[in-house]
Amino acid sequence: MDYQYECASAEIEQLARVISDLFPEQTRFAEQPAEEGRAPVLAVQWVAMRFGATARRITMSIVIAPAAFARYRALPPRARARSFAVLCAYVEASLGSLEEQYANGEAVPREVTVELGDEFA
Repeated sequence: MDYQYECASAEIEQLARVISDLFPEQTRFAEQPAEEGRAPVLAVQWVAMRFGATARRITMSIVIAPAAFARYRALPPRARARSFAVLCAYVEASLGSLEEQYANGEAVPREVTVELGDEFA
């Protein structure tokens, strides 16, 4: 089974596809609708096998500041590479942080939030 994409907007699905190779197969990428004054949230849910003897389901919520998301949406598709690179870097850093916590004997949280602001777009 491959990745699952449950995104209402093309922009959010594109962001999910950009980071999909950082996660194991069967990862679910779901768009959570925008709340008042906020951008939609990309929720990434996967089963992490490397954080202990048993598998654990982890959810990473990727939250983009509304102004940054509006600038991203206004960019032509060919000009979005920088935003993709920033997204990948932040997600990779968050995954690395989880691995460090596990390596240090700390509990790995089941929910993680990655917040992107002006650096995104």
